[in-house]
Amino acid sequence: MAAAKLTVIDDEVLNESLLRQFVTKAKAGITTIKSALGKVLGLFEANDRFVIIDRNAPKPRIPFIKLHEAGHGTMPHQSKLYRIMNDCEKTLESDIADLFEREANVFASEVLFQGERFSEEAHSQNFGIKVPMMLAKKYGGSNYATFRRYVMTNPHVCCVVVLEQPVYAQDGDFTADVRRVVMSKSFERIYDGKVLCSTVTNGHPLGPSIPLNGKRMSPNKEIVLMDRNRDKRICIAEAFNTTYQILVLIRDTGPGTRPGIMIPAVSF
Repeated sequence: MAAAKLTVIDDEVLNESLLRQFVTKAKAGITTIKSALGKVLGLFEANDRFVIIDRNAPKPRIPFIKLHEAGHGTMPHQSKLYRIMNDCEKTLESDIADLFEREANVFASEVLFQGERFSEEAHSQNFGIKVPMMLAKKYGGSNYATFRRYVMTNPHVCCVVVLEQPVYAQDGDFTADVRRVVMSKSFERIYDGKVLCSTVTNGHPLGPSIPLNGKRMSPNKEIVLMDRNRDKRICIAEAFNTTYQILVLIRDTGPGTRPGIMIPAVSF
């Protein structure tokens, strides 16, 4: 933030009243980053070059939020345009605004994970769920952002399934909705990601991999997935409950089934 010459303010609550003040003052010369629920978590003001971080923002997300806003203030084509817009009180068209937000996300990810440095360190170790957990603490990223980076840069055929927290029924069964699936390029070539997007239940093949009843992690679970050609492939699933969400890391180990192991093929 110092290199970007941005002042960080982190003791404000970005509520509707405060945001209205900035919009009145700066019109389009500000940008905001929102949570999944629409709550504004960060704001960049172009002329005075400051970033406001909502003081109630989840701590694991704060480094990414800061860098996202720094992206708006650092990339020349964005920072110059926001200053011009501030003076003429114009606004960005929605498709350009969306593009700028995606660019700021990429900027934040590249800075947070130090370009290729994260990948070199992550993939010099044996594949496993503890690697991104450890690197999240080291690089200051959220667990989700780190798992995403780990999978998307991984030479293995792998993916991470992001689940909502389980909802329990009176009979003890549970359901956990799938929030998203992030796949390595090699995984996407072999599997249709859409088949991973169904709700996970007790009877779901990923069900035994979900840490329940206060558990934070689950051991490796061998499952069988069906690839795009409808052939069976063995995979290893392991999961981590972050308390915000459940991250299920899946790695493909090859085609076929092992002798003596009878596992039904998955049909998500």
